[in-house]
Amino acid sequence: MIRIFFKTIWNNRRRNILVFIELFMISLVLVNITVYLVNMLAILHIKNCYDTHNVILVNISKKNDEDEKITEQSFLNLKKVFSSNSFVESVSISNYANPYNYNIYSTDFKHDSDHFNLALRQVDLDYAKVMKITPLKGRWFDETDIGKAVPPIIISRDIDEKYFKGDALGKRIGEDKNLYEIVAVVDHFKRSDIEKPYSFGFMFKDKVNAKSFWETTMLIRTKENKTSDMLAIAESQVYSTLNPENWTIDSLNSLENMRDQQNAQNYQRNYLTVIIALFIMINVFLGTIGILWYNTNLRIHEIGIKRALGSTGIGIKRLLITENMVIAGVGLLVVILIILQIPTLINGGPAEPGVLSRSIWISAITMIILVLLSTWIPASIASKIRPATALKTE
Repeated sequence: MIRIFFKTIWNNRRRNILVFIELFMISLVLVNITVYLVNMLAILHIKNCYDTHNVILVNISKKNDEDEKITEQSFLNLKKVFSSNSFVESVSISNYANPYNYNIYSTDFKHDSDHFNLALRQVDLDYAKVMKITPLKGRWFDETDIGKAVPPIIISRDIDEKYFKGDALGKRIGEDKNLYEIVAVVDHFKRSDIEKPYSFGFMFKDKVNAKSFWETTMLIRTKENKTSDMLAIAESQVYSTLNPENWTIDSLNSLENMRDQQNAQNYQRNYLTVIIALFIMINVFLGTIGILWYNTNLRIHEIGIKRALGSTGIGIKRLLITENMVIAGVGLLVVILIILQIPTLINGGPAEPGVLSRSIWISAITMIILVLLSTWIPASIASKIRPATALKTE
């Protein structure tokens, strides 16, 4: 029976090759769209290491040069002024550590024979309090790290898992005089909810050193629902503490507002992509129906002969569905083999772990449903045709 089944497919090889090519192209589009959508959802669910609720950001940049000692003391005084407000819980001074800012500083690190790049975020002792960061393992920076010959660094979990097999604590990265000791591992640091996070490291900032950076960030955690109170007085406190001739405020906002703005921009781009993907999926569905319906209509004469020889309507329907499932399955299998042989890149970077396997399963199930739906109706119609009527089409 099986031999006859495959012999029938082979005897109709010209037509089936065309059907195979169509279903192969449909499978290729389906798998790639599925990978993109599943990867987007995977990134959305990546856990951040920080909490931005009730946090105010004040970005301060230099206008004119100022004595380094005066600058250091002025920024420390500003930190005390902010902290003196009754509705403020903690204040931090940092650089490149604002989640919703695309300014980034990165450099290469080495461990044994491995080389990797980290986006460096320079933070002080209080940054973890402001952003409510709890290391997955190890500890946050403390006073014992001040002046260490080998400075401490905190790395993201992806680096710990990929290059240290989960055993990064105490290891040193870098080379020669630029060595750093890993003291903790934290979750990812996303710059928006739907952007793939960079591998990063927190570096200990024991001095303000505002003159060396384009801008210095003051992050202020307030008590619940007190961000508006802090925003109302932040500007006056900055300019009453720092010299307004030498320093200016570039940005004054709550991190939640910045998050909403950043996500709105990214969501607009992704909404368009999702709409296009859904449009393509609809065309995939219609294309599958069209090619399988057309293929079934071409076989009306063959179906008439089978009915004349005693085949039942259910048997004809089962045969047509099985043949199309086999052809579609081979096409999907070829696509999967191709996908597995090349790196799966999304937006210029690799897909998240597990995305490819989940996408293959979803694509396979979707393809089975598509073929069943696309074959069931024309197969049902064809199976009800009387032999005499079918033979007249020859």
